Amino acid sequence: MKEFEKTTLKVDQNPIYTFSADSARIHLSLGNEKIGKMINWSTLPGNSSTRLEAKGRRITDVEGTCSHNCTGCFKSCYARRSIIQHHNSITQSWAHNTLMIRFKLEECFKQIDMQIRNINKRFYQTKNPADLSYKFFRINTSGELQSLEELEHWNQLALSHPEMKFGIYSKNSPVLLAFFRKHKQSAPNLCINISEWHGCMRHVIDELKSMGSVVNVFEYDDSNRNKNDLSEEEKMRLQSMFHCKAVTKEGHHYLKPDGTPLHCTECQRCYIKKNNTTAVYSH
Repeated sequence: MKEFEKTTLKVDQNPIYTFSADSARIHLSLGNEKIGKMINWSTLPGNSSTRLEAKGRRITDVEGTCSHNCTGCFKSCYARRSIIQHHNSITQSWAHNTLMIRFKLEECFKQIDMQIRNINKRFYQTKNPADLSYKFFRINTSGELQSLEELEHWNQLALSHPEMKFGIYSKNSPVLLAFFRKHKQSAPNLCINISEWHGCMRHVIDELKSMGSVVNVFEYDDSNRNKNDLSEEEKMRLQSMFHCKAVTKEGHHYLKPDGTPLHCTECQRCYIKKNNTTAVYSH
């Protein structure tokens, strides 16, 4: 803790960007090089103890959504890297989404539903599956679940859109346990991937399996890093697992023989509820 305090003293606490919940609105993105053609939603990573900083200055006055979940992974977090490198273009949308979830939950999901219906407008007019432009929705490309109520709203959104597949990765153990203890299962088209990180979610996975809840597990594998603390037994266990096809052992995005990237929309493993366990190399 003292070490953290020491480093934060050097940081200008006046944020580059400030935002108010009063003017917040939702922002959806329509895919990227990795996930492909997919509606996606992001909130701010980090928490009150692990603030986002760029060039010695706080990026925003809005606290990140990762709650207790930054321990061990914040320095290597891809979302943290993204916002540090591109804070001028993504901070507003991620901060607005964070404020909407935090302070305007009902209005937030009304707006998301309306935007989905607008994006896939032709499908809702014709009801022809061929007219469905976007078939996938990635929840929290950046950020984490905030509450049981938020996860229940995502679940209801998925039930309202059976024509689409929804996927989320999470290691908010209190929220996940509360949801499955209450509901046992998520919507048929909402695939919850438990983000396993060096055993931090093992107790959650064990309890959900004992309850008969269907979830996938997505496990971080840093055996490809020269500096890692894994035992030989753990390395062998990880090596034997099915690995995400989109990330190579070198930690790069896999390219197909024609030179184009493999997209999540092609694999779909994280969007289908089958109790799958998938490892992913550190990247």
